[in-house]
Amino acid sequence: MIERLATLPAVGDEGRPFAISPDGATVAFQWYRDGDWQIYLLDLFADAEPVRAAAFDDECTCPLFSADGRYLYFSRDDAGSERFDVYRLPLTAGRPAGEPENLMPDTDKLSPLPDFDLSPDGRTLALSVDHGASYAAALLPAEPSPGAADLRILVDHYFNDWTPRWSPDGRRLAFHTDTHGQDSAVYIHDVETGSWQVIGGEATPLQAVLAWAGPVWSPDGRRLAFHGGPFDHAAIGIYDIATEGVGWVWAGDADAHGATWSPDGRHVVFLLDEGVETTLWSVDLVTQQPHCLSHLPGNHYAPAFLPDGSAVLVCHSAPERPTELLRVPLDSQQDTVQLTDGLPDDLAEYPFVSGELVWFTSRDHLTEVPGLLCEPDDPNGSAVVMVHGGPTWHHSNEWDALRQAFLAAGVTTISPNFRGSDGNGRAWQLANRFMMGYGDLWDTVAAHDFLVELGCDPTRIAVTGRSYGGFMTMACLTYCPDLWACGVAGVPFFDWIDAQKDPAIRDDLVWWDRENNGDPEKDRDRFVDRSPYYHLDRISAPVLILGGENDPRCPPTQIAEVVRQLSERGVECDSLVYPGEGHGISSFANRLDYDTRTVEFILKHLGVG
Repeated sequence: MIERLATLPAVGDEGRPFAISPDGATVAFQWYRDGDWQIYLLDLFADAEPVRAAAFDDECTCPLFSADGRYLYFSRDDAGSERFDVYRLPLTAGRPAGEPENLMPDTDKLSPLPDFDLSPDGRTLALSVDHGASYAAALLPAEPSPGAADLRILVDHYFNDWTPRWSPDGRRLAFHTDTHGQDSAVYIHDVETGSWQVIGGEATPLQAVLAWAGPVWSPDGRRLAFHGGPFDHAAIGIYDIATEGVGWVWAGDADAHGATWSPDGRHVVFLLDEGVETTLWSVDLVTQQPHCLSHLPGNHYAPAFLPDGSAVLVCHSAPERPTELLRVPLDSQQDTVQLTDGLPDDLAEYPFVSGELVWFTSRDHLTEVPGLLCEPDDPNGSAVVMVHGGPTWHHSNEWDALRQAFLAAGVTTISPNFRGSDGNGRAWQLANRFMMGYGDLWDTVAAHDFLVELGCDPTRIAVTGRSYGGFMTMACLTYCPDLWACGVAGVPFFDWIDAQKDPAIRDDLVWWDRENNGDPEKDRDRFVDRSPYYHLDRISAPVLILGGENDPRCPPTQIAEVVRQLSERGVECDSLVYPGEGHGISSFANRLDYDTRTVEFILKHLGVG
């Protein structure tokens, strides 16, 4: 089953996964098809197959049309290193009309983030680039600039800047900024005068307001929508540029995010995290009435209006279907249309398993922990604890090839959304700050207890995760070695000290660790205590470790030493570092191998044929 599911076509769901042409006739979107993440073009009104925009081997993402529709811009990764370049592709009638041109050649030392923006006049790119100890908002001419020689940093501060967005008149630039810890603000820069406005942050009239990611300009450029607020759950706020005031168009007991404006400025559409699913909502700014646009189970991502305002395009992932692109009408009398289809016909009726929200008591008895439980129709008594990365992310009731492969083999799965996970309010997200590897570990280990109470065999429970989930997998094997049948740590790190000192790690991630977990010198004793790397002698269960050669988030520098130490003690330990891959392990062959190895290793040690 995993060989069937691992490489099914899927639409991207991070950053800016798609863009709509100015005339509303074409959508450019990130699609995993034919071996990697690439950009495809789809005619929204003709019954035609999507067309691949460019023939690259590396991952491409964040498509964006120029205002006149003559060009398609997108970011291209460099062999998983996350040193993105921006390309420009000429178009005719919404189709490629030439070869893509690299606007940032010879920038192997520069590490811009992929989510750039293009000024309305098409002359200037806005980017977030590595600068000192953090990432900074910057401008670059939208023409080839070898070595990015014409790059201009807008602000030189300690903070991290993200998602720059031009106002419709091209006069201002808004971007989200991490200030301290997990606090944040929105900075608004007047490009003509050089003046600034700030929503939230320090020493401002709105300093009690946290303005998180996603500042989005209204069509008239007079307001900004964002998510944040002085509440435990993120609300949707609107900032007035002239009055510098904020009003809240939606606030409640669930986290809201992903706001976007209708072309006439009357509606704001946003996403709402509800339990283990993310729903799509709209609020009428005249009547102040919100209503749910889509009642489909699963997760919605990155909504955007068609230019005529009749419908919203949105990415949607469900337990029975990889992420697809949907057209959701504002008029509830019309049907939602699925624009892409990555599920083979022979799997269309397959009984994929949907999960449910459960709660269980943490091992330290300090809190109740939410999680996603999935049970096969014919359970065999074995189970897997699947740990998410981030660490500020959360597991949802959506498509997961590994999860469905385990379920097809009769293995129960549970995915704990431990302290530090997002989607459950700010207090929960901050609950493991400076305590990583403590409370979140006990929350994860408690998932084992929950499975035993459910009837699973306590000797046939495995643990696996990627990134921070890989770290947590190693922590589970280290601090509670007798609980696990085996573990698979994907693209992990092992050592909180090395995570801040390895020069291969991206600057913004080092910044985040310092702000949210402490200083490797001042807090060395705590770092050593909670780093699996220093306690490998405790591990007894078989372990598989998988990494990417060019990973800038969790470089594989310590994998060989971990394998050596465990092997010398007679512990079964296998590893593989994929050449030419980064944190995502995205090429067809390597992605298939990664998922297949993970499932087969775990099923073997769970005694599942």
